[in-house]
Amino acid sequence: MPDAGRFSELGEQGSRAVMEAAAVLERELSAGLADAKAATARLTGEHRVDQEEFDRLVRRVSENTHQLIDAVSTRVLASTTGEVSDQAERLTANAHDVLDLLLNLSSLAPGLANRTLQGAFGPQRRSGERAEGTGGGSAERPEG
Repeated sequence: MPDAGRFSELGEQGSRAVMEAAAVLERELSAGLADAKAATARLTGEHRVDQEEFDRLVRRVSENTHQLIDAVSTRVLASTTGEVSDQAERLTANAHDVLDLLLNLSSLAPGLANRTLQGAFGPQRRSGERAEGTGGGSAERPEG
C-alpha cells in the first residue's frame, strides 16, 4: 500500500499550484467574456446558437484548461519522484483525455439546441432578417 504521507505532500504542492494556475485562468476567462456575451445575445435575440461562435468558445476553454492541467502537473512533478510521480503523470494524462472527451461531446450542443429552438420559436433567422408574411417582430411566430 502506498505511503499516505507522500500523497499528502502531493496534495499540498498541488493546492499551491492550483491556486496559482486558477489566478491565471481567471484572467483568461475574463478575456473570453465578450465572446460569451455575444453568444448569449444571439441565443436570446435570434433564438439560435452560432456554431463558429460556439467553437471559438470551446477552443478558448480547451486551450486554457489544458494549460492549467499542464501548469499544475509541472509544479507537482517538479517536486515528486518515484511512484507519486508516476501516479501524477497518469492523472495528468487522464485529465487531458477527460477534458477532450467532454469538449468533443459539447460540439453536438449547437445542433441540438438549434433544432430545439426551431421547434419552439419557428425557423431561425439571422439578425435583421424578417420572416415572410410577418412584420419581423421578435414576438411574432411564423405559422407552420
